Amino acid sequence: MSVGLNAAQARAKASQDMIVYQETQAIMEKVITESGLGKFEAYVDDGTTMTISTPSVTNTGTVSNPTISVGETLIIDGTTITLGTTGTSLNAAIADINDAAVTGLTASKAGGYLVLTVEDAAGQTWTYEIGAGTANASLGFTAGVYSLTDPTSVSYYDVWQGTSSDRALQNQMEEVIREFQNLGYKIERLTNSSTNRTFRWYVYW
Repeated sequence: MSVGLNAAQARAKASQDMIVYQETQAIMEKVITESGLGKFEAYVDDGTTMTISTPSVTNTGTVSNPTISVGETLIIDGTTITLGTTGTSLNAAIADINDAAVTGLTASKAGGYLVLTVEDAAGQTWTYEIGAGTANASLGFTAGVYSLTDPTSVSYYDVWQGTSSDRALQNQMEEVIREFQNLGYKIERLTNSSTNRTFRWYVYW
């Protein structure tokens, strides 16, 4: 006869409990911020496992330690970034990309390769486009439209709406709601109108 949890079960339980903990902490942080401003309500519509509406993805170039030519371009979502203004090395390309301050775009490197991190805006679909910039070959990128994997929040939304069934996700949301109700708050889930595929928490007091 087995008593208690085996190692796999314990890991799964810890992971689920951490999701609930992090969700409640994020909501409470927003509650504290808004109440400090004299408000009586708070919304959380992004940045948590259950609500994320601006997912991010990384795209790594295929050229190791690339060298660019002055004036070569990288085009992201229609915005052209001119490279070579600070040099022709990988570090210079990273600096030029980050200096361009394109919304949702960050450049870094890993193992000598250029890494682009793209955070997409809230919407019903999440995609980004690498245009036909002249630096694509130098950096190892291919022009095209890339789709981001749906964030976890879509699964939570679908369970809430009843279009899919997952008792674990349902239980996690109920635990968050119960936590705030026990503290005397009113808490609801509302459809995030920016995506219509995720929800936002609405807490009021």
